[in-house]
Amino acid sequence: MENNQDISLLLSELLHHYDCVIVPELGGFVTEYRSAHIDKALNIIHPPSKDLRFNAQLKKNDGLLANALSQAKEISHEAANAQIKEEVDSYFSALDEGRTVRFEKVGILYLDSHKNMQFRADDSVNYLLDSFRLKKVYASPVTEIAVPTPVIEIESNMLEKEAIQVTEPTILVEEPAPVEAQVNEPAPVAISEPAEEEKPVPVVPISERSSGRRWMAAALIPLLLYLGFVAVRSDVVRDGNIQISDLNPFKKVTDSQIYSPRTDRFEMLIESLPEIAAMELEVSPTKEIIEEETDWDKIKEEFDAKNSEIIIEEPTVIPAKAINTYVAPEAIASMEFHVIGGCFGEIDNAERLVDRLRQKGFSAYIMDFHKGLHRVTYGNYPDRAEALQDLRAIKEGEQADAWLLRKK
Repeated sequence: MENNQDISLLLSELLHHYDCVIVPELGGFVTEYRSAHIDKALNIIHPPSKDLRFNAQLKKNDGLLANALSQAKEISHEAANAQIKEEVDSYFSALDEGRTVRFEKVGILYLDSHKNMQFRADDSVNYLLDSFRLKKVYASPVTEIAVPTPVIEIESNMLEKEAIQVTEPTILVEEPAPVEAQVNEPAPVAISEPAEEEKPVPVVPISERSSGRRWMAAALIPLLLYLGFVAVRSDVVRDGNIQISDLNPFKKVTDSQIYSPRTDRFEMLIESLPEIAAMELEVSPTKEIIEEETDWDKIKEEFDAKNSEIIIEEPTVIPAKAINTYVAPEAIASMEFHVIGGCFGEIDNAERLVDRLRQKGFSAYIMDFHKGLHRVTYGNYPDRAEALQDLRAIKEGEQADAWLLRKK
């Protein structure tokens, strides 16, 4: 299985640089970024990596694997595709016999009890280049140590003293005043209570809530008066229109400033129009004639059939450099026909469309950057008939405004 070894090595090498590598008629190997995580069961800290999955829906040849194989073995593109097809046929034969297909440093393919294709990835390889030389770290969990609360011992003598000091009553002994002092002491003066009319009037405090409501009402009254004044002097009552100048209460409104709609009818003579526009007006039928004589269903069918085969031709354009997995490689971008699904000024929006189309099974790429827009393709084709066939299917089932681009 020398060819299998070649494809396995190429798959492993391409997965380091691309997020999706498709084996034609078999499926696509897709990687997804995964941040660093901790395996609490085994006490292992894993570095950032790429999770490797297999999608059996991605079967269409995007030319990436064939291009790499042709360069590695110095053979033509057609010979590389033929070798890949032969190897894929051997994969299906092995799977039908109940055997597994192993891709070195990638994973294993096998059929389950329901004859569904399953994939088990090889976890020994980290395809994230940013995590090069980063290894797993084995760490022991940190156990929490409970710190006991300190207990202060109090001597029994201290407690008895405190109890005696607290519970001991205080007895005040009032000594009688001497007799002479009592004789010479002046008699106490009686203080009369104030009359009823001299009693102070109790002050009832005002709650904060009621005072706040009063202040709010005092602030809203002038505002309501101002809004009513603006409504009366502006056009908002009559026709619902208001201008910024109407908010000025000191501005005088004159008769010339009051808007009155025009009632006269504007008529344009055909002689005053350009020659082309006048010809169109002269030959255009009336509304009644159009409704009676025009078969709109037939026109729509003819327009759809014609529009599905519209090809926009462009001069030769240098394809964009494949700086990541979203941008089409030169072997794909240099094809003659391309089904365009959207054009975006922001590259993030274009990449989101590429991800969505790839999940549906399309070999989507950002083909190029043309006139300030990133153009996203459903597929790329060297043959016109195949491109038109896919375009009609895409317009019917996916996107009605998809169109076909031809690069000379």
